[in-house]
Amino acid sequence: MSIKKNMKQFSNSLGFKILLIFILGLLLLIPMAFISGIVKDRKNYQSEAIESIIDPIGGVLTIDGVFILKPYIATRISKDEDGKSSTYYTQEYEFFMPENYNVDGDIEMNTLSRGIFKVPVFSSELKVKGNFEKPDSNSGRQYSSETFVIILTGNNKSFTKIPDIKINGTSLKQYESGISLVYPNSKDAFIFILPETYANSEFEYDATFTVQGGSSISIKPLKSQNNFTLKSSWADPSFSGGWIPTKRNITKDGFDAEWSIPDFHISLNKSWTTESRSYPEDYTKDFITTSFLLLNDNYQKTTRSMKYALLFIFIPFFALLLCEILGKKVLHIIQYTLIGFANVLFFLLLLSISEHLSFNISYFIGVIMVTATVSLYTGYIMNSPKIGFAVAIVQASAYIFLFGILQLTDYSLLVGTLGLFFAVALAMYLTRNIDWSTPLSKE
Repeated sequence: MSIKKNMKQFSNSLGFKILLIFILGLLLLIPMAFISGIVKDRKNYQSEAIESIIDPIGGVLTIDGVFILKPYIATRISKDEDGKSSTYYTQEYEFFMPENYNVDGDIEMNTLSRGIFKVPVFSSELKVKGNFEKPDSNSGRQYSSETFVIILTGNNKSFTKIPDIKINGTSLKQYESGISLVYPNSKDAFIFILPETYANSEFEYDATFTVQGGSSISIKPLKSQNNFTLKSSWADPSFSGGWIPTKRNITKDGFDAEWSIPDFHISLNKSWTTESRSYPEDYTKDFITTSFLLLNDNYQKTTRSMKYALLFIFIPFFALLLCEILGKKVLHIIQYTLIGFANVLFFLLLLSISEHLSFNISYFIGVIMVTATVSLYTGYIMNSPKIGFAVAIVQASAYIFLFGILQLTDYSLLVGTLGLFFAVALAMYLTRNIDWSTPLSKE
């Protein structure tokens, strides 16, 4: 009987109740893991929807540049197993960059939808101008009689028309046969025949690129004086890449941005050959990129909020435990479980509602729903509206605190740490007179 009595006293003790609550809180992390998986699945579904929209129009627009291209025959020597040498010849190409490279674009924006997901898409006529100096050709090479102007791009599907490139007002003829090239990041190219008159002389060119795409535009600065100008009615651009704009103006009516990048900032050679592969290995890192944002990134914010899930499971449990001690009424572990599940479901509510409304509105709808449910339930089982109201204040304060942290970036760690410190200090103050050895209920 003594053992049975001791077991009953232990199961009725405050320490045992705290242990059960701690175990319950950890178990509730299991459904949180399922919700985290749902967030990832929805984000992947969003990515698939975005790709399905922008892929048919060329995807992200990438412009690698305008070059002179001179084919030549390279002599190669190989040795067989017996050490005998043999000579063979390969077709190689030499690239020459312009002296000045200017791109000017007025971007017309729109949005396309796939289900509940929206994607910014654009169309534009890019005005491209520049000039080439006389190519510094290697006289020892066996150059072909033909010289070309080549426009390298990430995807020809981004062009709704064949680029129109002119010299002295005369459009260049497109080269129909095609040339197989090895070049970093450039999947496609447009090739034009350069008249013999300009093959070994200085000349200016101007071109029109009629383009389309989605999400962003990337332009590669060349070993030239680069001047890029982009403007649009889109009010939420993001500028990234190797250089940020030297001038920019962003308003609610749109933006305009300018880049001026001198040639000495560019880690490229003025010319190179496919034979030597003399372009830098980090060539693809130095694009200037303008992205068109849809600021309702609910998945990222939901993921950030879920990092504080453990806090929002244990804070209501602590408040309920204090209510038990001060109110002299014992709650069953099932009641703790239901309240814990309500707080876990907050994150699923936040995810599902934010796919249709803004994140901020969705957040407070979820807060109201969970806080009202938990406070009414607590007030009823404790037979005290005052306790229900107190729990509502604790719940709402915790969620408002989290909302404030989510709005911060640089100071979120500092504010979060200070908030937790004051919460612990408040808990110490409220429990300063509690005798933790006292049973929760009388036998």
